[in-house]
Amino acid sequence: MRYHVDGRLVDAESATLPVDDRGVTLGDAASEPVRVVGGTPVAWRRHVDRLFDACDTLGFDPGVDAADLRSRVEATVDANGHSDALVRLSITRGRGSATHPPRIDAGRLRPPADPDPTVVVTAAPLPNDRGAVRLQTVRTRAIPPASVPSAAATHHRLDAVRAQAELRDAAPPDGDPADEALLLDDDGHVVGGTASDPAFVTDDAIRLPALGDRTARTATRSVVCGLAHAEDLPVVEGTYTPSDLREGAEAFVAEPTAGVRPVERIDGVAVGGGPVTELLARLFEDRIVDEVP
Repeated sequence: MRYHVDGRLVDAESATLPVDDRGVTLGDAASEPVRVVGGTPVAWRRHVDRLFDACDTLGFDPGVDAADLRSRVEATVDANGHSDALVRLSITRGRGSATHPPRIDAGRLRPPADPDPTVVVTAAPLPNDRGAVRLQTVRTRAIPPASVPSAAATHHRLDAVRAQAELRDAAPPDGDPADEALLLDDDGHVVGGTASDPAFVTDDAIRLPALGDRTARTATRSVVCGLAHAEDLPVVEGTYTPSDLREGAEAFVAEPTAGVRPVERIDGVAVGGGPVTELLARLFEDRIVDEVP
């Protein structure tokens, strides 16, 4: 495996960040997953806009433009021989102390200067599993946007880390853990999965958790909503509980790696996909084919 780190391709075993990089010490970094099919990044503009918006929210310049970043993605994909891949883009603020002290310049005390950002691109083969997923509600609550701006896809994902640990701990001794955690806010309403956007169908409408001050955890959600609107399928955003999802006529998740996948079970309760899920899954794959030359 080869990764693109700070402007050059390196072997994965040699890919490192300095110990004083703020992405390492403080999680001061933005990140975005991108699905690549046939060598072409899917929904590239949406993904790169989200990444740059995240850098802006965190208050630093990414140090690259969209064209430069795309060339690094293509170089990484080519170097690994993957025409289909999951690429992860990360931009850290760069090297600097946690306190960001003033600097001495020409014998005078100057305001602290922002370090140069570090850009990292990794690539891995797309997972083969595109089947139904099992969701499980976890005790861990999503980090509220008042604490960490959810408009930024940052490295602050300890809620996801804890949620995935819950799934592993809850797995039966002779079975596998659920595929995805269902994260709630402090009021018990569904926010999303750790790496996907859940939805359900009831009363002839596709229903999604309202974003409010949050943004979708994946740019895939906006693609799916656009496909639904193009088919005149009503899309309703609201505050929903896990019970609402379990009682839906069908349920699905939208995720960067596999698009639209039906939900087999939620908290052990059978739900399943249906005609709307199948339509959106097919339209999503057709959209990818249209984008790939």
